[in-house]
Amino acid sequence: MPGYDLHTHSDRSDGTLPPADVMTLAAERQLAGVALTDHDTFDGLREAAGRARELGLDFVPGIEFSA
Repeated sequence: MPGYDLHTHSDRSDGTLPPADVMTLAAERQLAGVALTDHDTFDGLREAAGRARELGLDFVPGIEFSA
């Protein structure tokens, strides 16, 4: 049964990969879906959503707010 990763970060915050590459990695790991939850920014969501759609992944847009 494929899983979901609901807590990922891209290079738009403290991750190391561009948003599209995060989605590619999720597909390579055979996940069913993934959320992009960068810190304090929505900047990578459109890119990630487009790539997830191309790969057939369920995509959950998210954000982590600093408090």
